[in-house]
Amino acid sequence: MKSKAFFIVAILAVSISQILTHYFQFNDLTKGILTGLGLGLLLLALLQKNNTAKS
Repeated sequence: MKSKAFFIVAILAVSISQILTHYFQFNDLTKGILTGLGLGLLLLALLQKNNTAKS
């Protein structure tokens, strides 16, 4: 159940960061943090799903 929540939050974080960078001017650090946060959560969700499948 946690992995679904992480997956949804990760997809939203990446998509919102892409939408915000389309309309607003951000520096590279901010773009990287927003995208990295989303991708990190996505990876965490996939790893949790993989661990629960093995159990």
